[in-house]
Amino acid sequence: YQEREEQLGVSKQAVYDKLQGVEPAVSGALVKVPVAELAQVLAKAQATKPDPVPGYHTFVIDGKRLDGTEHRVLETRSMKSAPLPGTVLAMLDTRLEMFVDVACDPDSYACERKVVLPLLEHLKKGALYLADRNFCDGPLINHFLERESFFILRHHGRSPRWRKVKGSRLRKVGKDARGATVYEQEVEVTLPDGSWHRLRRITARLVEPTRDGDTELHLLTNLSTSVSAVMIADAYAERWTIETCLGHVAQALNAEINTLAYPGAALLCFCLALVLFNIISALKTLLSNFSSAAHVPALSYYYLALEIAEARLGIAIAIDDTYWKHCAELPLSKYILWIHSIAKAANLQRYRKHPRGPKRPPPKRASGKKRAHVSTHRILEKRKLLA
Repeated sequence: YQEREEQLGVSKQAVYDKLQGVEPAVSGALVKVPVAELAQVLAKAQATKPDPVPGYHTFVIDGKRLDGTEHRVLETRSMKSAPLPGTVLAMLDTRLEMFVDVACDPDSYACERKVVLPLLEHLKKGALYLADRNFCDGPLINHFLERESFFILRHHGRSPRWRKVKGSRLRKVGKDARGATVYEQEVEVTLPDGSWHRLRRITARLVEPTRDGDTELHLLTNLSTSVSAVMIADAYAERWTIETCLGHVAQALNAEINTLAYPGAALLCFCLALVLFNIISALKTLLSNFSSAAHVPALSYYYLALEIAEARLGIAIAIDDTYWKHCAELPLSKYILWIHSIAKAANLQRYRKHPRGPKRPPPKRASGKKRAHVSTHRILEKRKLLA
């Protein structure tokens, strides 16, 4: 706005009023429109990722409540409670590793099973959808069945109401990639019309408990028996992809600016970060696919985002807008060749990822009531004496 204040001809207050009044549907549409073009580029470049279950185009659904913001809304200034600016439900395409659909709600307390409904209106026939237990109930399962889609849902336990199929016993199938012992049984669940529908219930007895302390994962699926229970358990592990991607959005792309207290502005900012994530994800894939390096490292969203942020102003000065207009008008085949020529010369080591090792459980800490702080230097000196 500061760069184009004269061109826009509106006051700063008008810009703030517009931002806080952006409708959630508009923010969601910002994500859906450009991802269609990015998908065409990856398809033309033959740079899509393999499906977790071969032959099934797979999508992951998950939700996020945006983090608390500063107390800028007048009514919250006398509260200690953190003001929450909204809820986002996103759908990730695992072939593209991009967010292809988003539903936003300004109410942070909105039920995720209701917020997700607009996403379920666009389910693809024959596609596979993964979701956690928040999305496991009769009406949502009915949406998948009506649109002839497949699903793997973590069974909530109490929702939907279910019963074992008479004569069907829990049978051991094998072990999944994480070492969990996998079992399978046929069950029936109730749908909104009161009818019972038969599904497969997969149980994975874990080697180590989840962060919530669960020792077993129960999964409901309508995939045919041609897909093994072990493959289904392995495929459900792909659900963590969306958690990782949302983590990149929040950390590497600074998606949740805590000064944006109004839901309209906060949701818009988060959706713009999803757009940027999709662009960087496509860039990451194309760089890896077209690189001429003998060894292609895993690339970091953080370093790629940092490169864009640092180079943007210099590029804007050095390269005229007409160049970018020319690139935008290229036929798709020539556009791919242009990307190929750049990616082939890129030094990918500059953007390589540095994964941390496995987390160790923290040791029990002594109380800091009597001694609030210590000198790190003295601790290190003491270590040298003891060595």
